[in-house]
Formats: sequence, C-alpha cells, structure tokens
Amino acid sequence: MRFKDEFFGSEAQITVSKRACDLWNLCSGDPRFSYNGRMVALNGDIGPETVEVMAAAARLQGAVTNHFFPESQANKTSSALEALGLSCNRWEFYHGQNMAYEAAKDILEKYQLPDDLTVERLSPETSAKKVADLAAMAADCEVMVMSGRVMRGLDIEGITLGAFDVSGAAISSAWGYKCYHPESGLSENAFWGGLTCRPDRRGQKVALILGAMSIVALWEDHGVRGFCTGITTGNMPSIAVCEKLGVLPSDWVGLGVTDPSMFQGGRLTK
Repeated sequence: MRFKDEFFGSEAQITVSKRACDLWNLCSGDPRFSYNGRMVALNGDIGPETVEVMAAAARLQGAVTNHFFPESQANKTSSALEALGLSCNRWEFYHGQNMAYEAAKDILEKYQLPDDLTVERLSPETSAKKVADLAAMAADCEVMVMSGRVMRGLDIEGITLGAFDVSGAAISSAWGYKCYHPESGLSENAFWGGLTCRPDRRGQKVALILGAMSIVALWEDHGVRGFCTGITTGNMPSIAVCEKLGVLPSDWVGLGVTDPSMFQGGRLTK
C-alpha cells in the first residue's frame, strides 16, 4: 500500500494515528464511528454504552474524540470518563451550512492570495517532502495532522490544501474530509478546518482564503452540505476566521479523551 508509513507529529500522535488505521479496518462498517486520518472517533451520543465505548477506544488508540456530542451531556460524560482514569477536554463545536458556502464565495471574490503563494491540493502525485513540510508547518501551529494517505485523498473522500511560497516552503493549510458513515445521519458533513498559517505570514488573510477555497471545493465537487470543526474555548483567532466563513457556534461540543500514559497533559490538538 502506497504511503502507508506517512505519519506526522509527536511520537504519541504518530502512535495514535497508526493504531487508528488498524482499528478503522475493524469498525469502518459501524455508523457509530468515523475516521478522519487522526483517529477513530465516535459520532455523538450512542446510548448507554457511550462512556464504555469511548473508554475502550481511548485505551486502544491512546486517545479518542467524539463529534456532534450534545452539550447538555458533556459534563456528566466527562466526569464518568475521568472516574475511569482517563483525561478529558472539550472543544466548542462550530458548524456551517449554506451560509458558509455563500460566505466562502464572497471571500474569494473580495480577497486574493499574495502573489508569491500558490495553492496545491495534495494527491498521490505530491512529493513526500511537500506533504511532510506541510504537516510540519501545521504541527508547529499545534495542530494534529492526518495520515499522509488521508491528506492525499486516498483513504477517505476529502481535500487537503497547502499554500507554498516561491521557495517551496509551506505557508498555510486547510482541509476537509467526508468521514461520517452513510447511515450515521451525518454523511453530508465534512470534518473541516486545519486553518494554519506560518507566524511570519499571518495578517495576510492566507488561512481565511484557503478555508474559503476548501469550503467551495467540498460543496461543489464533493456534495458536502455541512462543515464542522472543534475550537478550544478562547481561541479567538480561530473563532474569528470561522465566523467570517459562516461556520458558527452550535449546540454540540467535541469531546477529547486521552490515556494519561501517552499524553501527559491530556491535550491532543489545539
């Protein structure tokens, strides 16, 4: 299998991603689960077994996330998982639909990338160095990246965009993946985001433009009708970009659960 060894990030993050590939081979037919190239995740409240299944997945992979989780149940569920010796955190779960598509088109009409940047959609033809450089830039921005196969559009449907300068250096990223099972009720959504930008190029709206490009491409080329992402509470730069793109607060949260033996601080990604 091509690119089977392309994993990125810290040693713990790479371990999680490798375990997730194997676990996904076992549970890809189950609509309770999704896979975005980082790890196998759960899709919301799956009933009385939610805590038990999340705990098992966290121990198997080293970490697990839960998307579209009802905010009203988050504190109770986190407490139950912590009682099992696991670490929990949460993200505000932002979601956009048609308004995001319209906002993205408006942004692309209004703004252009700096002249020295070009955008590439990663594919099987993209060099290993370019994929690794983009992953390293995103990791420097404290964002956990996907496996190389997912970034190249191979294991799940989706896109990864990278902006590169004239020297070939990675400057910014955006991505979105249709990672939800057809029977989950979420299949028209993409796990979207990854809006990173090298610090010295911030303030030029590069991440905003790449985010808009990714939304338009996912909508027009892949039939995506919902865009979801998790944002750490108080991360105002990310919130501002998402709100400009019409990706707004929802009644859901994202739950993150980690095995403390792998993640000392309990933190998986920004």
